[in-house]
Amino acid sequence: MKILPMICDHNTLTETDFGIPGEEIPTDRGEFIGLFLNEEVNEKDIFEAMDKVKEQGGLIYLPHPFDEKRRRSLCKYNILNDKDFKRRVDIVEVFNSRCEDNRPNEMAYKYAKMNNMLMGVGSDSHFPWELGNAYLIVEEFDRDNPKEFLKVLKKNNRDGFKYYGKLGNPINMLCSKLSKRINNSGSLRLPKLKFNKNMIRYL
Repeated sequence: MKILPMICDHNTLTETDFGIPGEEIPTDRGEFIGLFLNEEVNEKDIFEAMDKVKEQGGLIYLPHPFDEKRRRSLCKYNILNDKDFKRRVDIVEVFNSRCEDNRPNEMAYKYAKMNNMLMGVGSDSHFPWELGNAYLIVEEFDRDNPKEFLKVLKKNNRDGFKYYGKLGNPINMLCSKLSKRINNSGSLRLPKLKFNKNMIRYL
């Protein structure tokens, strides 16, 4: 099995010599992920940001869209049923391993099915021990070709939606909040990382 991670940092396009580059993009109406990007997206209007992703040939992925415990989840902004919004969406995350319970994932699954949208999953790793808590099982594809990825994802969804996923430990969310406060305080500035293959190890 070949492992091909999608690494999407908050507000920053990930530099990576492997996997698929992406960015978790904050907007005036919640956050979404742009995949297969080559330029950082800084627009704050959600529709302008989505269009910027599309202009690059990228894909729009909705992470944890119904998790009300996340500060910028889309469910808080009355946007998920907007027609102009939905027609721009490529993939809905229907399992996020960092949700504290499975209810937001179940709601995302129903939303994707109701709107005939492709489904994905995410480990949403903030720490090394969270890597691989959720992943899709798809055929190999050209990592520089988003259309090819959509093709293998459609096959995965059609053939029974093959994925692995487990909910993480709630203590991880607490650790994330603590690390953000430390970093934002200015007392400790964490360096911007350039990801490489040696930083990810699957057991």
